[in-house]
Amino acid sequence: MTVPVAMIPYTNMAPYRQLGEPEGCRFVPMVPRASIAALLSGDVAAAAVPVGGLNALDGVVETVGRFGIAADGDVMSVLLFSRLPFDAMHRPQTIRITGETASSVRLLYLLLGQCHGFDRLPYLAADGQVPDGELLIGDRALVRGQAAGGAGSIYITDLSRRWRDIHGLPFVFARWVVRKDAPGPVKSAIARWLDEFMDREASLVEQAVPAAAAALDLAPDIVRRYFSVIRRCLGDRDIQGQELFFRTIGRLGRSPLFRTAP
Repeated sequence: MTVPVAMIPYTNMAPYRQLGEPEGCRFVPMVPRASIAALLSGDVAAAAVPVGGLNALDGVVETVGRFGIAADGDVMSVLLFSRLPFDAMHRPQTIRITGETASSVRLLYLLLGQCHGFDRLPYLAADGQVPDGELLIGDRALVRGQAAGGAGSIYITDLSRRWRDIHGLPFVFARWVVRKDAPGPVKSAIARWLDEFMDREASLVEQAVPAAAAALDLAPDIVRRYFSVIRRCLGDRDIQGQELFFRTIGRLGRSPLFRTAP
């Protein structure tokens, strides 16, 4: 019997998938937000979980080394598409937010709140309403961004770039974690797999380019650039950026983050 490990099906995880599955494990495709509940329930033993969900997983999981998904500037796949500039995206403007996110929605909340004030955040668009802005992540954001936006989307804001310009630090979107009650051999297998990934990262990234480019119908050079901005083996500055995010969302966060118009 193999142990389920959540695997984000986005292209940014393709180099990880290129290595194959950890010994005794099998990948279960799962969008970022879904991995939080799966870890809580024990449906999966490990995941690259959104940092926005780590608070809910406190006491349930432990991080595995310094592995994850981060960017120090443009990330190319966490984008706000809007008909107005970012600096004009406040009430009474409306936004739509992908249901796949747990970290990027919190990042957008902080960036908009610190720009306009948290009492002037844009409203969530009602069902059937055409929003003034839309937050997309993953492959949908990457492809649409390369196409220079869709109809009515004039402005494209890379949230990671905006965070970097304000704070001077990378933004960490996800961290590899394993359930604390996972069997020792499973924890060891995940750790060995990630260590091997670190040793082979450059070759695995290059090997993943052709299939990823074909799947997205993008030029290989675009995918290669995309892979180059993703930070998977994290350093001190990444951890500092993550800690800053935790402190800031802990101080300024609320529930719900965004609200519908009264």
